[in-house]
Amino acid sequence: MQLSSVSRRKFLQSAGILSLSSISLDSTAHPFIASEEIDVSHHRVRLKNLPDSFEGFKIVHLTDIHHSKFVSFNEVFRMVELANRQSPDVVLLTGDYITWSKKFIAPVAEALRNLKSRFGSYAILGNHDMRVDAEGITQALETAQIKVLRNSAERIDFKGDSLWIAGVDEYSYGQSDIPKAMREVPLSQPRILLAHNPEIVSQATCHQVDFVLAGHTHGGQIKIPFMRSLNVVTQPSQDFLEGFVRNGNTQMYISRGLGKVVIPVRILCPPEIPVFYLQS
Repeated sequence: MQLSSVSRRKFLQSAGILSLSSISLDSTAHPFIASEEIDVSHHRVRLKNLPDSFEGFKIVHLTDIHHSKFVSFNEVFRMVELANRQSPDVVLLTGDYITWSKKFIAPVAEALRNLKSRFGSYAILGNHDMRVDAEGITQALETAQIKVLRNSAERIDFKGDSLWIAGVDEYSYGQSDIPKAMREVPLSQPRILLAHNPEIVSQATCHQVDFVLAGHTHGGQIKIPFMRSLNVVTQPSQDFLEGFVRNGNTQMYISRGLGKVVIPVRILCPPEIPVFYLQS
């Protein structure tokens, strides 16, 4: 999420939770505060023209890891272990691996190097990645054997059939180019797009994208009843926070993501690893 213009104090005032700073963040003492246990959610996604060989194909989606002083290396490694436990066919990552500092690039890439799947890992960059060091993060992920899709697509071949994965650069920076990313993807194939920012969904529909995997919102991150979420304060133009969204013939899933920004806690908004099973 693009948060540079929103200070911690401004958020607390806007959200009406100035007393939060005086509350212990000990999850055992305040389970209301603690939303740290990762939720592995399972979803079936129907795609037209899905090749027979990819029926039941399992995608694990990671996004918004935000390795920083708020999200430790051990936490990132636990995310990787949990993703591996799902036995994915492919792992798809949709950006914001770090938050503000370049010093976290090498460690997060080293942790992500341990991802295991039948057909590898594919990634795009988020707004924080673009802001801090897009080329440095791209190089670190590629060195860790993760293919970074920057307005491009890659083909997965299996038993004589193919499945394409496309990815775009950050929408809020005006660098997303769906036509370029989809240039090689046949219209007769399912068109799957990795996009950090879900606001791209209307453009995705215009370019006949079937399924978008997105993040960016953190699901709101702070969701106290009868008060505004963190995302509403920092991104007031954002219409969608989490879960499935349909726009025309395009379906999109917005993951709540895994990390934290601005405030080092999630409230009633647990981190998430979605697992998708493709069906024709």
